[in-house]
Amino acid sequence: MVSISVVIAVAVLAFTLGVFAARRSSREKVIWEAPLSGAAHDAAIADPQLRSLLEQKETIAAIKRYRELTGSGLKESKDAVDALQRSLSGQ
Repeated sequence: MVSISVVIAVAVLAFTLGVFAARRSSREKVIWEAPLSGAAHDAAIADPQLRSLLEQKETIAAIKRYRELTGSGLKESKDAVDALQRSLSGQ
């Protein structure tokens, strides 16, 4: 027969391993980023609403609009909008 102390030790060990596994998996982020080229990107940078937002210096709204049009992640969208803003201010 198994003593109660062995059962408790096994339960504590299983709990501890579960906590560590959960912490490890929560740090692993899988983010799909669409490329900065392609039809969706080309259509987005030609979007009149996006360009209007940039002309009005509404950068956050422009990033949101870019994300809606392309399905890109936040960082890629910010980078694309920043690049478009630089190219528009250089014209």
